Amino acid sequence: MELKKDAKYVIGVDLGGTNVRAAVVDRAGKIVGEGRTDSKAMEGLEHTIAQIISAIRLAVSDSPADYADIGGIGMGVPGTHKSEEGIVVWSPNFKDWNNVQLLAPIREDLNMPVYMGNDANVAAFGEYAFGAGRGAKCMVMFTLGTGIGSGLVIDGKIYVGVSETAPEMGHHIILADGPRCSCGRYGCVEALARRDAIVDRAARKAHAGRATSLLAKSGHDLRYITPAMIAEAAAEGDEVSIETLAETGYYIGIAVANAINILNPDKVVIGGGIAQAGDLLFDPIRTTVEVNALYAPLQVCQILPAELGDDAGVLGGAAMVLQRMGALS
Repeated sequence: MELKKDAKYVIGVDLGGTNVRAAVVDRAGKIVGEGRTDSKAMEGLEHTIAQIISAIRLAVSDSPADYADIGGIGMGVPGTHKSEEGIVVWSPNFKDWNNVQLLAPIREDLNMPVYMGNDANVAAFGEYAFGAGRGAKCMVMFTLGTGIGSGLVIDGKIYVGVSETAPEMGHHIILADGPRCSCGRYGCVEALARRDAIVDRAARKAHAGRATSLLAKSGHDLRYITPAMIAEAAAEGDEVSIETLAETGYYIGIAVANAINILNPDKVVIGGGIAQAGDLLFDPIRTTVEVNALYAPLQVCQILPAELGDDAGVLGGAAMVLQRMGALS
């Protein structure tokens, strides 16, 4: 199916385990229409495809665009893919998604080209195209949340490796014999800096008898501590929370320093909900990087907070299409 290179608009789709979000985006990266649906992740492939198509149709209805004005669709999809073939090899949170054809039914229903990439890589491409990564020659992105996602853009192209599994920066080991990670290995960045690891460190300090406002914030039940509570308490001067964020910043800083030493990027962008802690997290990250990254690559690298927030996924999908149209500067 031929790409309309002179189209006024493209569509970006961010597929998650809970929701599908679609956006109509103009050539300048402005969102002009949106649609959201439940992804129905546990109801099977056909149901999820129907929800994706529905979200896209809702986004078009919410926009000034006609279907004839739209060049194509770019999607961020969790898991590993054979993206040029439209096949999802495996995807977490989706029932029985093993070597399934995702793109062909969408293409046939909407009669337009459809492309996809790993959701973390696509979000990183959104930051590269329209966010904190603009103008970078080599950009690494870390997304801090339930897990640790990552993306790599080199010379304007998403780097995915030989079998489309790169870069798994969240699963490189930074503490030998450290805590077990969800991947089954020990001492990964994700095992030390994901949401649950951060909450666990704070709770352990409180259970050791240290005074902390987290007890009141959690309703006197430390099982309900959240990273947002920790950030709020740290901003108020709570020592346990400040220490917890400093430890988290140290682990992330080691990961960032390794990325700088290996890849020599000019920008490292850090996003996700946990990054909303701001300088209380970024200061220890930068301090750790300064003493662990090699001097020469460190001098050319900026460490920056992400700019796009939840829009990174849909704008990254849109940017994939715009790049194919020759419309991405």
